Amino acid sequence: MKVIFLDIDGVLNSAIYDAERDRSKLSYIDKTRLPLLKQIVDATNAKIVLSSTWREHWNRSCELCDDNGKYLNDCFAEFGLSIYDKTPDPKLHSDRDEEIREWLLTQRDVENYVILDDTYYNWGNLKDHFVKTSMYFGRGLESRHVLEALKILNSN
Repeated sequence: MKVIFLDIDGVLNSAIYDAERDRSKLSYIDKTRLPLLKQIVDATNAKIVLSSTWREHWNRSCELCDDNGKYLNDCFAEFGLSIYDKTPDPKLHSDRDEEIREWLLTQRDVENYVILDDTYYNWGNLKDHFVKTSMYFGRGLESRHVLEALKILNSN
C-alpha cells in the first residue's frame, strides 16, 4: 500500500485562499487543491492518512465525526477521494514526525509513503518522503508538489 500523510492547513488551503474564502459558510478547504491531490491518488492508488490536527474532527465511523470531520468527508467525496485513516492522537506525542513513525510501525503493508506538509518537523529518516508546501507563498499544494509526490511514491 502507498500512503499520503496529509496535512490540511498550508496544503489544501493557504493565506491567499483564506483572504478570498466565503466566511458565511463552511469553506476551510480550497477545493481547487483537491484535483491535485486526486492526481496523486489516481496515479498511485495511495491511501490518504490524516496527519493534520484536523484529525481530531475525523473518525472512520462517520457518525463519530464532528461537523468539521463531516465537512472533510464531504469535500473529499465531491472529488472521489476518501480518508483511509489518521495518525495517533497528537496529545500522546510532541511532534508530527513521531505520530507518523508510530502509525508506520503499526502497519505491515506500506510499500511507500509521502508526507505533504507545510511545516518542517524533525523528519530525520522520513525527510526523503517529505514534500513541503507553503501556507504563505502560493496556494498550498501545487502542480510541482504533485510531481515531487509522484516521484517519491513511485520510487522503490
